[in-house]
Amino acid sequence: MQDPRLRRLQSEGFQCGEKIEKDDVLTFVIFHCSLPPPCNTPLEFRCRDSSCGALEAGEEAATLADEDYTVDPNFFDEGYSMAGSTGFKSSSYAPHLICQCCRERECKVWTGSRLLIETLAWPQNTDCERLKEIQQYIRNGARMIELGSGVGVVGTYLSAIGSQVLVTDLPTLVENAIDSNLHRNKNIIDSMTTTSTSCSTIENNASCPTWLGADGIRVGNGWAAATPLDWTQPLHEQLTHEQTSTIEFIVASDVIFLASMLNSLLNTVNLLFQASASNNPSFILSFQRRDANDGEESVAFTTVSGFVAEIHRRGWSLDCLAWRPVTVRKETKDGLVVNEESEVFVFEITP
Repeated sequence: MQDPRLRRLQSEGFQCGEKIEKDDVLTFVIFHCSLPPPCNTPLEFRCRDSSCGALEAGEEAATLADEDYTVDPNFFDEGYSMAGSTGFKSSSYAPHLICQCCRERECKVWTGSRLLIETLAWPQNTDCERLKEIQQYIRNGARMIELGSGVGVVGTYLSAIGSQVLVTDLPTLVENAIDSNLHRNKNIIDSMTTTSTSCSTIENNASCPTWLGADGIRVGNGWAAATPLDWTQPLHEQLTHEQTSTIEFIVASDVIFLASMLNSLLNTVNLLFQASASNNPSFILSFQRRDANDGEESVAFTTVSGFVAEIHRRGWSLDCLAWRPVTVRKETKDGLVVNEESEVFVFEITP
């Protein structure tokens, strides 16, 4: 699976960073990432904490002080859970796994989000032919749904470079994180394109694709809309028939780190596969290996071998599009912190 030809180096020109922003109640980290040329205005995302593993050496990192952490104002929201608290930090986190940029707090925008964005939006000469096809589709209006979007980093980015993206997560995240971040980036892109029309190929008076619904907004070269989606609830009660039957790509970033999430996610993916079968949809997933020894199944974490076995059990096909090595700092049962080498993968799964 770790084919050296698929190892992806950092994309030249792609940069991320962080800064601090405060309101009357909370202190936030603003995670920002650059768009491909010729656009020179980054996308910005308001998160509850600093990223973990998503920044490269030399990129500006933000550090919150102890006094910046307050009681979570969404703790009592309906449906709030570990997944909910994770989402406010932009992507999944794993208890007791501490990435090299973060020692004491579980967090935030993970390496999987960064690698997924780079893989899909920043072509490299070494990319396989299938990946080149996917990149082309994405730049030319692909209809996508993102599952477990967190604060919306991946879905918003893919819409900015040309896709139509339905960004989904638990209701509290849509209301309190994703919606505001979509509008934050709508304003950035609008102000940018008024002076640099080459950054957008869509006319200002173009209408949102109907399948996204009435609340869709233009972001860069594409469109995005946010809607709640709980994987444990019936799909047809949460999305319209047009939404479920329109999908060409399903995307998710590092959302199955806990073993308890795996079947719920894949059951939702299966329903979308069936509903959009005429479009031959595929599922593109970034996944970080977190177990120390993937030969031993973990009770808490989804292992690569366990994930692959479940994909094959369902009769689906799986291909690795890209991977990248990472260093994970792990706290042992004895309280020791050790560095372990791991990997982040981008898979394509098809029925």
